[in-house]
Amino acid sequence: MEKTNQRVLFTVENIMKCICTRCPVQSRSRCVKEKLANAQEMMKQRGTASMPKPEDVPGLYCASGVATCKDIDTKQMCICGDCPLWEAYRLVGTKPLGYYCRDGNAR
Repeated sequence: MEKTNQRVLFTVENIMKCICTRCPVQSRSRCVKEKLANAQEMMKQRGTASMPKPEDVPGLYCASGVATCKDIDTKQMCICGDCPLWEAYRLVGTKPLGYYCRDGNAR
């Protein structure tokens, strides 16, 4: 994967590396749990080569922008800095600095 400061790509490969579904911000979200179950089922049925829509994936917000689930808790600690995509895309010093689920995609 090429390392760049540009926007993170919304790809199946990046979805698989994303750690958003383990984030405390999302841990109590019913919407996230439902989307995750649906996305996993969709990926099983279609195979990992199929590209889900960003609004169907509860994560990879650094690529797709603000979460469609409104029951996330952004008062919890963000873990974006622990994500492998953080380093691969050199997100340190970009805007916004984490909380992509709340503040939008990396720019």
